Amino acid sequence: MTKFKNYSSVSIVLIALSALVALTSSFGGTIENLRILFITDPDHAGFADVLSGQIWRLLTPAFIHFGPMHLIFNLLWVWDLGIVIENRKGPRFYLGFFLIAAVISNIAQYLLTDNPYFGGMSGVIYGLFSYVWIRGRYDPAFNGIMRKATVNMMLAWFVLCWTGLLGPIANWAHTMGLLVGAAWAYIECKKLGLTQSSLPLPANAAQNLEYFSTADILKAESLRDWVRQQYLPEARTQFDTIEGKLKIIEVILQQKPIEARPAHEVQALEIVFADALVQETGLKWAVIDNDQQRIFVMTTADAPPVIFSLVPASKIMQAVIDTNKDANLAALFKTSVQTIRENLRQRTNTE
Repeated sequence: MTKFKNYSSVSIVLIALSALVALTSSFGGTIENLRILFITDPDHAGFADVLSGQIWRLLTPAFIHFGPMHLIFNLLWVWDLGIVIENRKGPRFYLGFFLIAAVISNIAQYLLTDNPYFGGMSGVIYGLFSYVWIRGRYDPAFNGIMRKATVNMMLAWFVLCWTGLLGPIANWAHTMGLLVGAAWAYIECKKLGLTQSSLPLPANAAQNLEYFSTADILKAESLRDWVRQQYLPEARTQFDTIEGKLKIIEVILQQKPIEARPAHEVQALEIVFADALVQETGLKWAVIDNDQQRIFVMTTADAPPVIFSLVPASKIMQAVIDTNKDANLAALFKTSVQTIRENLRQRTNTE
């Protein structure tokens, strides 16, 4: 079984380095101890220090924090967002993302203000935030992670910082981090062929949620049976396992792509992939009746229920095509399971 880690190794390192810098500089009060960490020495102009070989200066402003609240606020976000990123994309991706977002946001802040007295992890935080936010709008593996209230709060804080009411803020670092994360996520989604929202569920989905009727059960079973029949008779018991379901989906899609298949075959692949998710997570099958069609969904058994849509067949197909890349079918299944568990964990924490 896949397991969602409740910590991030990369975040632990970032937090430790930030805390160390804060302690040795009296939370930014001892400027002399920070000269070597600013993007340039305050007595020097431009990027002379960086060009002379001190390239670490492009990164180290991210570890500087001015005051305990600045440090605590930033590192709480690094912890929460880092767990999401590392679980879904891995520590290497997270580390690479941090390096790129930090360097770009630091350079932008210095170029547009000509002032080296800035620091903080906020540029990276806004990059992580916008990456998760945009991926969640298009990718089922990320959908539901970023709550609407969190998005509104982060954007409101972004605007408030620009008003100047909170004092001197590295607003250009915030802005560039936000743009870097959003652009990165959008490019990835476009590469994966995701151009529409991943959850086309009606707004009143919970009110229209119903248990499977006899007709629903028969329809779902007939779709499963079509997939099961693709196994040779002596191998059909493999269909009962999660690995067997994923294996047969790969085989079917390697034979003929999604766009060349009739609608019932496409829906069958979505159902079987969701069956594997139900088998792994303990969710229940249900339907949403919106008066025009009955939409199959996965849901929790408690009230009020948490509803999860089926992963689109186009995403499943793309994962099979990218079998030698990060977005293979096993990775798609793993991130989908992690998303479900993260949603359930967040709900437990708010109750």
